Amino acid sequence: MTRRGSLSPKAHSWVEAVVDANADDLLRYFLRRASPPEDAADLLAKVFLALWEKGARIPTSDEGARMWCFGVARNVLREHHRGRKKAIELATSLRDYIHGTPQHHNSAADTAEARMRASDIRRALTLLHERARELLILIYWDDFSIADAARLLSINESTARTLHARALKRLEAALEAEVSQPPAPRAEHPSAMPGITQ
Repeated sequence: MTRRGSLSPKAHSWVEAVVDANADDLLRYFLRRASPPEDAADLLAKVFLALWEKGARIPTSDEGARMWCFGVARNVLREHHRGRKKAIELATSLRDYIHGTPQHHNSAADTAEARMRASDIRRALTLLHERARELLILIYWDDFSIADAARLLSINESTARTLHARALKRLEAALEAEVSQPPAPRAEHPSAMPGITQ
């Protein structure tokens, strides 16, 4: 992996020129496609990181470099949408559990599955860092927006959005680990965990 400091002076100057020439267009590209649009800056930063890490591989023509940048941007956006889809699915599971209204509750099997999922979510929440867990609780238990939850936690909204996305990913990983492990002892009800009330 090429690091910024390991680039030759010529390559370093070229990467800077490519960034300057394409930054505005790349930001507009993400603003038109990212959901939520506030994620555009983070996505742009990922493209810039790729530029510096792979600077020696960037084509040396203006048009070639531009196409390379947008190819990277397209891949970054694809991963963003994939992660967003998983986050939405997980958020739906959280809301179903919290409000006690599974989307599919027309059979005993569905009800049993929903209860097992709820138990898994309770256990997974206890594995999160305290601030990440509190952010999820504020959003999904207490129905605060990310912006309002950020204010309550005394962090800026951008930090809260990043923390929210990472917390959902960690929760998803914890839930996937639950599937591969034998049943654990019954976890505490969320109301017994710090900061959680229903």
